[in-house]
Amino acid sequence: MAELNNYAVLQINLGNYLEAEKIIKHLGKNLNSEKENEMLPYAIYLNNEAILNQYMGRVDEALGLMQECTDIAKESLTEKNSTYLQFLTNKAILEQENGDLETAENTFQEVLDLQESRLKLNAKNDPDYAHMKSNIAALYVQKGEYDKAEEALNLALEIYEDKFGSEHLTTAGTQSDLGNLYRFLGENEKAEPLLQSALYTRERKLSKTHPKVVKSQEDLALWFWADGQTESAKSYFKRVMETSQEFIKDYFAALSEAEKTKYWEQLKPRFFRFYNFALENHEEYPELLEDFMRYRLATKGILLSASTALRNTIYSENDEELTNLYEQWLDQKQQLANAYALSDEEIKEQNLNVDSLENEANQTERDLSVKSDAFSTAYEGRNTDYKTILNQLKPGQLMIEIVQYPIFDQQLTNDNAYAYVILKKGQEKPSIIINREGNLLENRYYSYYNNVINQKMKDDYSYSQYWKSMADVIGNASRIYISPDGIYNQVNMNTLQQPNGKYLIQDYDIRYLGHPNDVLYEKSVGYSGQRTAFLMGDPNFNSQNIAQLPGTRKEIEDISKYLSSSMKMQKYLSSEANESNLKQVQSPKYLHLASHGYFLEDKQANDNLFGVQLQYIRQNPLLRSGLLLTGAGSGESSGSSQSFNQSDNGFFSAYEAINLNLNNTEMVVLSACETGKGDVKAGEGVYGLQRAFIVAGAESLVMSLWKVDDTATQKLMSGFYRENVQGKAIPDAFRSAQLAMLNEYKHPYYWGAFIMFSR
Repeated sequence: MAELNNYAVLQINLGNYLEAEKIIKHLGKNLNSEKENEMLPYAIYLNNEAILNQYMGRVDEALGLMQECTDIAKESLTEKNSTYLQFLTNKAILEQENGDLETAENTFQEVLDLQESRLKLNAKNDPDYAHMKSNIAALYVQKGEYDKAEEALNLALEIYEDKFGSEHLTTAGTQSDLGNLYRFLGENEKAEPLLQSALYTRERKLSKTHPKVVKSQEDLALWFWADGQTESAKSYFKRVMETSQEFIKDYFAALSEAEKTKYWEQLKPRFFRFYNFALENHEEYPELLEDFMRYRLATKGILLSASTALRNTIYSENDEELTNLYEQWLDQKQQLANAYALSDEEIKEQNLNVDSLENEANQTERDLSVKSDAFSTAYEGRNTDYKTILNQLKPGQLMIEIVQYPIFDQQLTNDNAYAYVILKKGQEKPSIIINREGNLLENRYYSYYNNVINQKMKDDYSYSQYWKSMADVIGNASRIYISPDGIYNQVNMNTLQQPNGKYLIQDYDIRYLGHPNDVLYEKSVGYSGQRTAFLMGDPNFNSQNIAQLPGTRKEIEDISKYLSSSMKMQKYLSSEANESNLKQVQSPKYLHLASHGYFLEDKQANDNLFGVQLQYIRQNPLLRSGLLLTGAGSGESSGSSQSFNQSDNGFFSAYEAINLNLNNTEMVVLSACETGKGDVKAGEGVYGLQRAFIVAGAESLVMSLWKVDDTATQKLMSGFYRENVQGKAIPDAFRSAQLAMLNEYKHPYYWGAFIMFSR
């Protein structure tokens, strides 16, 4: 067992995480049966599994494993034992990484006290003591206590160099930390030799692609940049970014979506740092612009791409084993959705373990990812040169790729900037416009825009903030493709009023895309799914607190009249407008849902939102948005009162919408309030109903950004389908309907709430 543990550690140190995971799983099976007799080996195994999970972005799992490890070790070892202290140190590091700084500092201090007590007078010459000081220094940096951090790191480095020499991996780790501290503080002369030495040691003793080697390379790239040596910085960044691309390709396939999200959250800041460097220096070094665009195109919406690629592969390949596994995963996710709606008492009464259900669903998803090459294939397809997109554009067309990123100032700050990358037919390279007032766009300016929309006031301000800087480059283009990011997911560009009094929709055909590459894929001639329209509206809420929507019944009836001559109707009104019927949907051509929508910010979530408990709401934004269907008011007093197997409580969340079968569905219309709302994440879009229906398979999605007027919505939707039936393509029909509404209602509150998003 010791040999296997050591071999797993070796694979972790080499950066071979997938191989290490296989070994650790095998080890776990053997040790689980013997853990009563082999307490210390089992604790060591848990420690190694925790470290592996930490490297792969599974911080919550790592912390749970580390807690179990320290509990076991405390029983089998004395508190002053060096192995126990190492376990406790690892626990503190994980607590810090999880953002629990106070608990982490207390754990670190406990370790230091025990260490000083164990070593007494020799404490400050012992490597274990140095290890504790080195680790707590990172906490001091996070708290802004830089003098304490410098003192702790210098002490640790002195001990390591005395005991191990200057070319030891442990010494290199502290050299790296101290060098980065000096770089951050602007003391470049002190920083360089430390960072160079750390890289030299790591390159000699670790594999070329080991994460620590790549981190040291990036550290030097940042140092050269700060020192004005752009050419050297560019060379190091090139190596770092290429290896990081390989990390994504190699590791993502073996992770569940939740784990992919955590891993990407760890890796994404590196891309942001490079974006800052490239955008600052691209005029002098044009090749940086090409690299910037290549990395951006490869990683924009990477998590959404992973989810859609898996579903597309399942539906396109005739693989029975893969299909069965996929259906098992969908069942597990539905069970989770049901469990999230139960109270603690009901979970206990029904003898459920939600953590176990989550683990089972994650493991099934991992198995699916490993058995399918869906992600790798999709990721390779994203390595597109921007020139390919440029060549696809027709005269009069342009593409605006919007990039939200945090501004770098010695480190990534909380201040955002926006880069508008404009690809225009006839121009050889993109035009780049930088707006460093991202925080104003996202807060003050957005509040103003939202207020004048809802108050139906004239907006003389938003055009200048969100569009004016691009106007000269855009010129007289007729069609504008926008691939939004950040706050641009929440502001409808069509509604911005120009100085001449006309709205942008009147001068431009604006089309929203999820990714710039989407413009490369011409829509196939002919529809391969069922020629069915699935229409649902006017649910019976059974509540005095939820207003009925009789206008949605007329909306559904009108749409049905337009479509009934060309396709089969599946129409659900009143009590039939329920979750059970919606979940039976099978690849219709059109899916139209007319009801109330809901979205709550994290801070608005209370103890039991729409029957889902707070701890689940906060960890998954897809549980905070959805649609209200029949029966939504039935459980108002408790928000629950259902069994684990019951899946129809009237609250249809985005989490559940992901499981719908919308393969080959040409269009989904969410005719409800705020269905385009959700948590906006840089480079990933909106985590809400928008994301859910795209993952479920929808090619185009119509959704709303604010609470909509019932009568105006009914007219807009009727006009939209009428134009479509008369022969106009979906985007053209939608724009025509909005222009017609503009002529009648004038203010964008009535016609501009809905946007169309295509992929």
